[in-house]
Amino acid sequence: MAKGKGASLKGLGQKYGLKPRKKFTAVHRLLKTKRRCPDCGSIQFGREAVGIWKCKKCGFKVAGMAYDVKL
Repeated sequence: MAKGKGASLKGLGQKYGLKPRKKFTAVHRLLKTKRRCPDCGSIQFGREAVGIWKCKKCGFKVAGMAYDVKL
C-alpha cells in the first residue's frame, strides 16, 4: 500500500478489502476536519461523543449527526 494518501488507513493495512477501507477513509476524514465554533468562532470545536459536539474554548455544546455537525 502506498504511503501518504491513505494515512487514515494506518491501522487497517491490507485487511477487509478496498471498498470498506475507502468508506472508512471518507468517514475518518470527515470526522477529523477542523470546524469553527458557531458561538465563539474558535477552531477548537470537535466531537465529544456520538452526536454530541462541543467547543473546548467556550463550552458551547450542540447535538448533531454522528460524524458531522450540520448547523
